Amino acid sequence: MSGFLRLLLLPGVLFTLAACSSAPPAPEARAYPALPSERVRLARLWEVRVGGGLAGDNVRLVPALGEQHIAAASRDGVLLLADRESGKVLWKKKTTLPVTAGPAAGYGVIVVGTAKGEVVAFAEEGGTQKWSVSVGAAVNAAPAVSADMVVVLSADGVIHALARESGETHWTYNTMVPPLSLHANAAPLIVDNRVYVATSAGKLLGLDLATGVAGMEVRVATNNGRSELERMTDIVGNLLLLDGRDLYSVGYQSQLTATDAESGRRRWQFDVSSVLDLAEGLGNIYVADTSGNVFAVDRASGKVVWKQPDYAYRALTAPTILAGMVAVGDGEGRVHLLAQSDGRVLGRISAGSALVSLQGRDDVLYAWSANGRLAAWKVIKPRP
Repeated sequence: MSGFLRLLLLPGVLFTLAACSSAPPAPEARAYPALPSERVRLARLWEVRVGGGLAGDNVRLVPALGEQHIAAASRDGVLLLADRESGKVLWKKKTTLPVTAGPAAGYGVIVVGTAKGEVVAFAEEGGTQKWSVSVGAAVNAAPAVSADMVVVLSADGVIHALARESGETHWTYNTMVPPLSLHANAAPLIVDNRVYVATSAGKLLGLDLATGVAGMEVRVATNNGRSELERMTDIVGNLLLLDGRDLYSVGYQSQLTATDAESGRRRWQFDVSSVLDLAEGLGNIYVADTSGNVFAVDRASGKVVWKQPDYAYRALTAPTILAGMVAVGDGEGRVHLLAQSDGRVLGRISAGSALVSLQGRDDVLYAWSANGRLAAWKVIKPRP
């Protein structure tokens, strides 16, 4: 992959043409905004180290947050399961796997994908390997796990449905991969008896989980650029399904789109370029674009509620909801807390090194850093 495309896959995705010799350098980030006198703080609860983290590679390794546990994997093949509340490491396994996707966790298994096209499942209890299957091409998107199936999208555009217990192939479905793409994908999303998959060509598919038969196929990301580079519309951020029917997706150089998951009808679209996951709260969809602007978009109408430009060009993580706030991390290791209602700054802390992902659950924030640090932070709000 070229240096230009690697730049696009950084956690905050500073989309510039700086990798092209003829392009101007990226704009400088502005100074951090002033904090309020009564600001929200975060207190660290625990921290563990997971191998070499991303090991300098631009791969989508994001911890899997469950009800009681959190699972994480490093690029150099270290897998770890920890107690969410205490941070106690329940087991840690050093493998030689070149992990590039995952982990996904559920129904007693933890599953990762590798650069060599392996899909490997481990028992959640104890961490012993259950099975390993080759899918023929690198896996760059986290697998999805259901009671019966593990669904994987490989880099060659093939969707694989594997038996959760044995790894046996149940069905495959081929999708098109454009000549030029970001070589990163959104994770498949399993809901009841359907699996939703976003493709590198900007399409959404709704497949029957048992058979792989397509019930929906719709293009949701479009771009009329004149070159192949300008027409890249990969959907990399994970899909978001709300109320069982409202399916939200966002594409690179394209749109944030609301789609009816049953009919495939587009309800609205908002022009924005992003390769990050979406968040939802207070009736809004929150998205950080490839320049580092954070938007709140009304989920019913697609209208912009607010835009926060103060963190542009700072390599933002995807937003997450935390104790009624929007939290984003940046490439300098800082966590920024914003009001859901208007985007104003409420607090800021330094979490150490460059952040890859944040996940909020109630009033606890789980922060994953590029160097392999996984930490939990508790919200401390000012007294009224």
